[in-house]
Amino acid sequence: MSAPWGDIAAPGTDPAVLERLVATIARRGGTSPLVKHAVELAITEGSLDPDDLLDRIAPPTTLTERQSIIPVVRLWRQLGVRAAAVGDPAYPWRLARGWPESGAPPLLAWRGPAAGIPDVPAVAIVGARRATGYGTAIAAWIAESAGRAGVLVVSGGAVGIDAAAHRAALGTSGATAVVLGCGHDVRYPRPHATVGGLFDQALEAGGALVSEYLPGVEPKPHNVVARNRVVAGMVDAVVVVEGSDRSGSLRTAAAAAALDVPVLAVPGDVRAPGSAAPHRLLAEGAAPCTGPSDVLDALGRSEVDHDRPAQTPSPLPEPVHAELARRWPRAVAVDELAAITGTPAGQLLAALTRARVAGFIAESAEGVRLSRAPR
Repeated sequence: MSAPWGDIAAPGTDPAVLERLVATIARRGGTSPLVKHAVELAITEGSLDPDDLLDRIAPPTTLTERQSIIPVVRLWRQLGVRAAAVGDPAYPWRLARGWPESGAPPLLAWRGPAAGIPDVPAVAIVGARRATGYGTAIAAWIAESAGRAGVLVVSGGAVGIDAAAHRAALGTSGATAVVLGCGHDVRYPRPHATVGGLFDQALEAGGALVSEYLPGVEPKPHNVVARNRVVAGMVDAVVVVEGSDRSGSLRTAAAAAALDVPVLAVPGDVRAPGSAAPHRLLAEGAAPCTGPSDVLDALGRSEVDHDRPAQTPSPLPEPVHAELARRWPRAVAVDELAAITGTPAGQLLAALTRARVAGFIAESAEGVRLSRAPR
């Protein structure tokens, strides 16, 4: 066995098993064939523990196979990746439940805490890439409140709802975990995977980047879809904020339902395309999510304010701040805001610029809104 595998193996993971799994995944073109084989063995031979199944689906490798995967371990070591096999102490226990029938990957690789994903209550917040300002505000509101309550916020790292949830969890007492639909060395989505981007920020805040894929695996549609089952399997509840009738968030919700993980959906404008997914889920029996308290109730947690930064005085004129607070989380067009508050256009634009630079407001195609839920 090549010595570097000991550097990659998480605490409690046998480096030899890890090496065999990686070699078998590389040879068979992914984790799905291994899971299928494990399910077949469980059906035909009865109850087998994870160690026995792993031995059967990832048998000893040849010298040629071991040499062929040396670039994998070298790249993972360079990136600071740790890995664990299903059933190991560092492998997320929620994801391991019901394996192999659950379809969870036999191997998980992550950047972040060496000991693995924090063992705390966890929620997935998912939704549309082409999210509205309303949707991103709701996602951030829920994620920030969950993080303050010590809840791990999990999502898929995409633009839109996913990104809003990840960002809001940064700086809270909780953490965030990004489930990738590609290998750790693939920069996708590019705005988040660049140096100093969202993924680096998540790692700096104590979060994790998680993937079942080997280096070089691209975010092809079937890979991105497959990661939804990992998102659902890592959490205690799933919240769908926005999404079309073909949204990937519906697949995440379906995976959660198959695992008996509660699904919540945020009601929206009945005429908005982004309301299709949550409204469909509500019609199918998902619990309504009208705010953070609904999520925290599902997790058995309470809202806390102890680690929320003290609110600084608003840099906005009082009538402007009051109107944005009244309309939150919906955005208000600047010209409408000027008309309602009677604030001269020049004065309003100057105040909004100062507030935007200070991070007090957020801008979108729909207008401006407060960055945080008003108290």
